[in-house]
Amino acid sequence: MKKTILISMASLAIATTQSFAGGTILPPVIPVTTEQQNNPSPLYIGVGINRVFFDGWCQCGDVYEDYTYGALIRVGSDFNPYFGVELRMATTWIEEEGAKLKSHIGLYAKPQLHIGEDINVYGLIGYGKTEIGDTINYSESGLSWGVGLEFDLFEDEKDENIHYDREFDGMGEQEEGWGLFVDYQKLIEKDGAPDIHMISIGITYDF
Repeated sequence: MKKTILISMASLAIATTQSFAGGTILPPVIPVTTEQQNNPSPLYIGVGINRVFFDGWCQCGDVYEDYTYGALIRVGSDFNPYFGVELRMATTWIEEEGAKLKSHIGLYAKPQLHIGEDINVYGLIGYGKTEIGDTINYSESGLSWGVGLEFDLFEDEKDENIHYDREFDGMGEQEEGWGLFVDYQKLIEKDGAPDIHMISIGITYDF
């Protein structure tokens, strides 16, 4: 009996020694987490429809009013959560009765503020050139300004393994995807200039 016990203990010792000497012990498995990189571009583009109201004068010297409808293109870039720049181009050709917007082009500073994760409130202030044609002929360059809202149509990413290249992405209509915008703009702010107002609504895409 004692001999059997001694043989069993010796066999166990030899097996244990061979395990260490032979390198059969595997290293511990360390879980690897893969962090996804999300590097959206700061650029965006938008298209929409507009309504332009002209309140000024005609060649006869009388006060003249007109509403017209058309289209708007906007291209911009967001530098940080609070500031961007935007280029705007607009025209109208529907229901013109003498004071259609032949063209408007302007470059704007765009201060902005996030409200929650889906909405941006923004302002526009910059320099634009506006040309009215048809019965009324008017062309002027100068200060232009506006205010508006942007709405994110996509659900923001919540995965903790997704890292945004810009810290303000993933919230407030800043990540890649579609959105909506609506805004008001005064095309010319200048003493003696007619009142030319534009309301726009459309879709935007962040790259």
